[in-house]
Amino acid sequence: MTTPHVRRNFDRLSRPLLLGILTSCVGILGGILPDLTARHPSLLFSSAVHAQEFSDSELRNYAAVLMQIEPARQSALTQVSRANGGNLPNLVCNQPNTMESLNSEAKSLFIQYCNQCETIAASRGLSIDKFNQITQAVRSSTQLQNRVRSLLN
Repeated sequence: MTTPHVRRNFDRLSRPLLLGILTSCVGILGGILPDLTARHPSLLFSSAVHAQEFSDSELRNYAAVLMQIEPARQSALTQVSRANGGNLPNLVCNQPNTMESLNSEAKSLFIQYCNQCETIAASRGLSIDKFNQITQAVRSSTQLQNRVRSLLN
C-alpha cells in the first residue's frame, strides 16, 4: 500500500517519463529521428498527409494509442528480428512489400503486431487512417506536437 506522499512523488516523476515516451513514440512512428530509426527499424503505419485540424479528444485518444502501442512495438521488433535471423528491414504495416524479405514466422509475427495496433486504435475510436493522419500531422507540426504534450499534463 502506498502513502499519499509516495503517490504524489510517483505522479510527479511519471509525467515527465510519460511525456518522454510519447515524444519518442511520435518521433519513431513519424520518422523524426532518422538516425535512431536507421539503426533500429520501426514498425509503423504510413499514409498521405492531409492538412487537418484535430480535436483535443482525438489527440488524447491518439496519445493513449501511442502509449499502448509502444510496448507491443518493442516486443514485435525483438520477436520479428529473432524469427528472421536477426535481420529486420524497415517494416510498414500497410505496405506489404516491406515484408518480402521476412520468413514465414517473422511475417506472421509482424501481421499479428499490425492487427494488434489496429485493435488498440479502434478501442480508442481511431481508425488506422485517422491514426496515420494524426501521426503525419504531428510529425510536421511543432504546434501540434505541443498540443499533444499539453494534453498529457
